[in-house]
Amino acid sequence: MRVTIPILILLIFSLFTGCIADDGDDFDWVDPQTTNCNLSNNLTCTNLFPGAGTPHHSEVNPQTNELWIIYLSGMVKIWQDDALIQAGDLSEIVNRCHTEQGLLGFAFDVNYNSSKQLLLSYVEKGSCEGANTADLVLASVVVTDDVINLDSLIVLKAVEQPYRNHNGGHLHGLGNGEYLWGIGDGGGANDPEKNGQNSENLLGTIVYFRYSNGEINPVMESENENPYILHYGLRNPWKFDVGPNEELWIADVGQNCWEEINLVNLVNKSNLGWSEKEGFSDFSEDGSCEGEILSENNEYTDPVFVYGHNNGNCSITGGLWIENSIISDQGGYLFGDFCSGSLWILSNSVNDTWKETYLGNVGGLIVGFGEGANGELLVFFWTGEIIQITQSAGADSNIV
Repeated sequence: MRVTIPILILLIFSLFTGCIADDGDDFDWVDPQTTNCNLSNNLTCTNLFPGAGTPHHSEVNPQTNELWIIYLSGMVKIWQDDALIQAGDLSEIVNRCHTEQGLLGFAFDVNYNSSKQLLLSYVEKGSCEGANTADLVLASVVVTDDVINLDSLIVLKAVEQPYRNHNGGHLHGLGNGEYLWGIGDGGGANDPEKNGQNSENLLGTIVYFRYSNGEINPVMESENENPYILHYGLRNPWKFDVGPNEELWIADVGQNCWEEINLVNLVNKSNLGWSEKEGFSDFSEDGSCEGEILSENNEYTDPVFVYGHNNGNCSITGGLWIENSIISDQGGYLFGDFCSGSLWILSNSVNDTWKETYLGNVGGLIVGFGEGANGELLVFFWTGEIIQITQSAGADSNIV
């Protein structure tokens, strides 16, 4: 099954790289690879929905058990039977001047059954003239009969973005009224405002907060540092997930040389190193990936896995912690690359080390992953397709 059309991919990719160049990123991504779905261990792809918009994240509604899917454009849809039903259109409040702007995250209130509230993360509407900068917003909204009521929207927090890219925006509910919110370094090449190493600024961080009674508050207490900041030193944490032992998996998009996955304790603060580090190495603004100097600074937490911009790779798309699935009986962190369409899983090997296993290729421009209400494994594409990964009957699922 071909999930992308070569001409369309090249057009979108040229627009995407052009916007990045405008923001000062001079690194040239390689051309994306386009292939048929080609996965190992008798894994196959089924195209559930054709291309329309850019779906990139999903959550199961705790009351109806239906899958809700968000789109960068501001659309929110519900997977009902074999169709996608519109639950909301936020396009009038969401900025789409730049490819990295839009509706970026959502999570159900832990008391959704009674409150009917959603938390939303998006770049607010702004002018497309000039710099196109606009705030990253965290807001709440009420759902009535599976329809989002925009008149109920309340802005809970706004973060000023100095540039139009590296917004992050992913939201993750921890199930106890506490949430994580990923925020990029504010954009531009080389972290020009040095937000990554600013432990007071929310840019380049994972924010940790509690939502209750229509307001947010920090979970942590601190007299000397910003109490909302749990982890910092990040460039653009596009997606992250929590594993079974209160560990947080963060996929951080690289710049010149390395895409990385960070594994940190859920609630112990850490500094992931950007923009002093990229991957395991000291960061170099000249874009050279040869003769790199490995960082010897112990104050930074090293990633557990990195990969370079070869074989058509260009930008990591963070995924999900997968357990007892067709992908891995042992459990592991599933992720992919935006350009190449390659998939991997990181699984625990021996002596608490992590082993990456290449699963194959599903075609280029992966923007997210999801799990259906019945455990379906979904992949979302920039061009709008939603595919499901399944396994042939009788195949051995333990591949790692």
